[in-house]
Amino acid sequence: MSTALRVPVVLMAVVIGAAGAVSCSRSTPEKTAASERPTAAAPKAAATPSGTPAETPATDLPKHAVAGKDRPSIGAGVTMAVGYTGKGFLSRLAKDWKLNLDKPAKQEMPNGKMRTYIHGRGGTGSGTVTTVSAGFADHTNLSSLLCGTGTDKSNALDFLAACTELDVAGIDHAKASSWLEQAKKETDSLYKERAAETKNKKEYVVSGVFTSGPVVMVLHRTYDTYSLRILGHAAA
Repeated sequence: MSTALRVPVVLMAVVIGAAGAVSCSRSTPEKTAASERPTAAAPKAAATPSGTPAETPATDLPKHAVAGKDRPSIGAGVTMAVGYTGKGFLSRLAKDWKLNLDKPAKQEMPNGKMRTYIHGRGGTGSGTVTTVSAGFADHTNLSSLLCGTGTDKSNALDFLAACTELDVAGIDHAKASSWLEQAKKETDSLYKERAAETKNKKEYVVSGVFTSGPVVMVLHRTYDTYSLRILGHAAA
């Protein structure tokens, strides 16, 4: 285990760059069929850790893209499912997308608590890279997943969609895929609108929030990167 590191307030922006218009003919790595994957049971309930900032009630979460300054507070992720480490899913994702996964490392959060993370990245050189960061609030069970890629990558949507295929019971993968496609369109559109108004290419916008079973999902976009956050029971 490596020496503890201090991470920034924004859930370790391992944000990266990639995507623009994604055509129907895009080439994607071969993936394991969802029906063939093991599925972890969803937890009956997961309490939000005490001492965390007040979260936006689930009923008040935005359904459509908003400017970064208006993004909702949905808290940190907690256990997605008791006994679900996500290790198998991460291994498949790394193989399909040629990501190099680091060994688990403990990192100190802004509130002083320790959390274990597994980081991974793909791509070389000076161009944008593809990244993944899996968080374990209790150091064992998966509580969050952050996937990043560049807006200039033709397969950005495919990679982010692969990240929504977590094998946890209760996630509606068909709805998650449909939501992600619409979320990307809305964030791209709002980003262009905001950038044109402010003449600032480093605008920051956030999609509407999607809730499915034991997780919530939200897509962030800066001027050249997409960052998909999937949090366990963050808005419960």
